[in-house]
Amino acid sequence: MNDAFHTDDLIQAPATPRGRSAVAIIRTSGEGCIEALSQVFSRPQVLMSSEGHRVHLGWLQSKEGERIDEVLVTVFRGPASYTGEDSVEISCHGGPTVVDRVLALFRSVGFRDAGPGEFTFRAFRNGKMDLTKAEAVREIIDSRTDRARALAISRLAGSVSKVVDQAKAVVVHQSAVASLALDYPDDEAEHVSFNLQALQETRNSLETLAKTWKTGRLYKEGLTVVLAGPANAGKSSLFNLFLKEERSIVTERPGTTRDWLEAWLNLDGMPLRLVDTAGLREGSEDPIEQEGIRRTRDVMKSADFVIAVADGCAGASEAKRLEQEELAQLDDASRLIRVWNKADTAVTAPQGWIPVSALTGDGFTQLEQAIRLQALDGGLPPEGDAAVIDSARQKSLLDRAVAAIDRFLEAEAQQIPADLLAEDLRDALDALGELTGAVSRTDVLNKLFGEFCVGK
Repeated sequence: MNDAFHTDDLIQAPATPRGRSAVAIIRTSGEGCIEALSQVFSRPQVLMSSEGHRVHLGWLQSKEGERIDEVLVTVFRGPASYTGEDSVEISCHGGPTVVDRVLALFRSVGFRDAGPGEFTFRAFRNGKMDLTKAEAVREIIDSRTDRARALAISRLAGSVSKVVDQAKAVVVHQSAVASLALDYPDDEAEHVSFNLQALQETRNSLETLAKTWKTGRLYKEGLTVVLAGPANAGKSSLFNLFLKEERSIVTERPGTTRDWLEAWLNLDGMPLRLVDTAGLREGSEDPIEQEGIRRTRDVMKSADFVIAVADGCAGASEAKRLEQEELAQLDDASRLIRVWNKADTAVTAPQGWIPVSALTGDGFTQLEQAIRLQALDGGLPPEGDAAVIDSARQKSLLDRAVAAIDRFLEAEAQQIPADLLAEDLRDALDALGELTGAVSRTDVLNKLFGEFCVGK
């Protein structure tokens, strides 16, 4: 594990991005941090005697008396702080030279620079949050849409922890029953019975939570959707319609788009990376256009969904050629959404194609709905307060707990001895403990907190 996470040093880090701003915030934490900062604060006694959650105005100054900046100092007394230990946040002027000077000043009185996620790690270590909530902190910061933020806030508020804690309570109780059965003589064992209904319900609740992973990952990481089709089919016009701005060049001349162009957008709370690509056509002798077509085919292979854009004015034969020559190469037909563009002037769209006019916007709502339905497998978007996971680590441990309970239920039905049944329940408990951090592995903690930004 990161050596910094093993110590009780005084730590510091900027909590605001580097750059020119009105205010910058520097966080500090560690037992003795208030006393250390009083050495460079113009009102040391006020700081030393301050209660928690109090703000004080004063000057930061060197030990020689040189004034560095006029600041607001906010004092937090442990355990009523983010990290669970004494902590101070300094609001100074936001110029980079000011921040650098303040950090250097703090180093002179014993602070070291914090590593990524070290403040949140200390909060976890000191019992202020479990691992599911710690992961939610990072997910709030990284959220691309308001719905993604709401789901992460729900996890921070304990929606996932609540399900896991309820499951742990049931499994712990049944583990106690199994341990009791081991102490009973054979002629008395019949008096010990398991609550199989409670275990089955627990198993089902954990499985339901595990199944939310795909949806949670969708709102966390987003979808990659590629616009593909013949040259001059209107892909760039459709790209601009999605973005509601003129991002991609649109002309009557085929082959305008030579390389793929991408942009992020918000589709009903779902982060969506939209990619406009070079037109697919045979016979081009332009080496630059040929390279663009090769790249289009590559990006199609890695996309979550491909929107096949057919030129409706070219007729059904062109759409059929597109399906046979290009779209047939996709390994999963469920990744395909067919769009019959220029529907305002074209003939009726063939079966299975969504008629859209990138020029007038007609049919665009139906296209957005088709993307949403396929992304969510026909389901509805989750409510903001729903218990939804988006971590592969969490899903793996939930699956492991479910599998352990399944083994227990199957073995109990076959009247397997209690000592073997207890092993399955212990495995379920270990998985649930690792999920919340009650059982912690060094490599997991390194990876999890190493992905945080500095200052959090």
